[in-house]
Amino acid sequence: MLKFVKQGRECKIEIYDNVSSEEVLQLKELLDESFYLFSINFARIYNIPASLVELLYEYIEVLQKNINIVVNKSRLSRYLNYVGLKGIFVSKIKDRQSTNPNINIIAIGGSANSSAKIIEILSNIDTTKFAIFLIQHIDPLKDGIFDEILENYVDSNIFYASEGMDVKVGQIYLASKDRHMTVKNSKIHLEDSALKNGARPSISVSFESLSQEYKDNFCGIITCGYATDGVDSLATLKRNNSVVLVQNPDDCEASSIPKQAKNQKIYNFIFDTRDIAFYLRCMSLQYDTLDEWITFLFDAIYTRYEYDFRLYQRDSVKRRVEQFMIKHRIVDVKTFVVLVIFDKSAFKSLFLDLSINVTEFFRDVEASKKMIEIIKKEHKNCYNIKIWSAGCSSGEEVYSTAIILNELGLLHKSILYSTDFNPIVIEEAKNSIYSIERFNKAKKAYEELGFKMPLENYFEINTKFVKVKEYVKQNVLFFVHNLEKDSVFNEFDMIECKNVMIYFNEELKQNIFKMFYDSLKFGGHLLLGPSEKLPANFEDRFEVCDDVNKIYRKVA
Repeated sequence: MLKFVKQGRECKIEIYDNVSSEEVLQLKELLDESFYLFSINFARIYNIPASLVELLYEYIEVLQKNINIVVNKSRLSRYLNYVGLKGIFVSKIKDRQSTNPNINIIAIGGSANSSAKIIEILSNIDTTKFAIFLIQHIDPLKDGIFDEILENYVDSNIFYASEGMDVKVGQIYLASKDRHMTVKNSKIHLEDSALKNGARPSISVSFESLSQEYKDNFCGIITCGYATDGVDSLATLKRNNSVVLVQNPDDCEASSIPKQAKNQKIYNFIFDTRDIAFYLRCMSLQYDTLDEWITFLFDAIYTRYEYDFRLYQRDSVKRRVEQFMIKHRIVDVKTFVVLVIFDKSAFKSLFLDLSINVTEFFRDVEASKKMIEIIKKEHKNCYNIKIWSAGCSSGEEVYSTAIILNELGLLHKSILYSTDFNPIVIEEAKNSIYSIERFNKAKKAYEELGFKMPLENYFEINTKFVKVKEYVKQNVLFFVHNLEKDSVFNEFDMIECKNVMIYFNEELKQNIFKMFYDSLKFGGHLLLGPSEKLPANFEDRFEVCDDVNKIYRKVA
């Protein structure tokens, strides 16, 4: 989605989510206008299509338009800098970093239909870790019995609030009928003041009092109910850096209160009941080591996002977690864990940091020479050739193979399948745009292979970056494929997977080698990185073609 505002001599442009071809054309029309300054803000965008990269190059470098680029995703910032189109990076992850990860004062406010939600939340947390306040709209003519009901679900002591009662962790306080419940100096006070939002007890009165008393150690939870009580207190909670959780209105029969709270847009998260409970459980967690926190985090990521980092080499993961925390100025590991679990944007940023993207054109010349020998000897007369580049990263390796096949006169009858579990890096690979520095380095390696055609013939070249020509790309297919959980999808003559397995533990390596074995034709070749090797239990299924360059042939 593209939006723009024209103000005097400046045109401010904001682009959200994926960029369509129509929006690229719309942006071109805007840039053709005679504004002194164009400000382009890419919001929530991790990558942009090649057509947009080329458009920005034309207007910045060739036409010399005055264009400022602002991005809030570090991945896009790195990519633009890489191709020579520098943007100003503004991090948005820090917006929620200040949340106290050790909250132990909770209040849940609701009216009609809220009792079932409150019971579901409290029965799924250790209530003894919190001081809990429950504010519901109570009929002043009836005695409350909710304390008797709750006793069946929680281990905490439960009280209807009384004047002067001390606030203690491990106890649950229910608002008394026809009295506002407030807290001052960790003592409960009951007030007969006027109704607030048509209610006494009022959610708003209690939320504001608790937030003023406990600041960032307080979490206010808005659950089901009619009317709007509680909603007008959320601004106070925000000022005090208290946490606001709102029940998903779709989960409530009486949804007026959570709907109004959602419309105010003053909240940290909108959750279903299960996630409210999970968030509160996270608040009560305490681990002594980074390793324990990472174990918990990766279990949660697997459950919530269906990505499995649990079998990654732990030392490598720790380094990347520490780098992530430094980059985003997160000093507390629990804050980091809670942020990644519940903030999808933070998870995506960590996901990209955990995705290993190290590659280059013709990276290992001697291994490339050996691969050329094998292709000449065994595949030159084949009807077709299928090659899988597993963990292809940003595509340099698979395009190198395509260029080699073209030099051997075999590209037209080859299909190259390129996969990675990172969908953003797959889009970058499809763009096939690389820095001029990376291209110049590739030229030296290419010349060592002894081919006659200049490497320039395979690329469109400008002063900032190069782009692989379309005829080289026509037989290269890109797919998202996760080596950890996805299965065999074809039968290949050759599989390239270099410097990927070094980040996995032995259990995951076994699973992946089994998949590679099942994916190769009899006599097919497996090409690994220089620091990788076959597991011992696969040695009788492969013949060693080149032990130095780690090339193996399936023989059984």
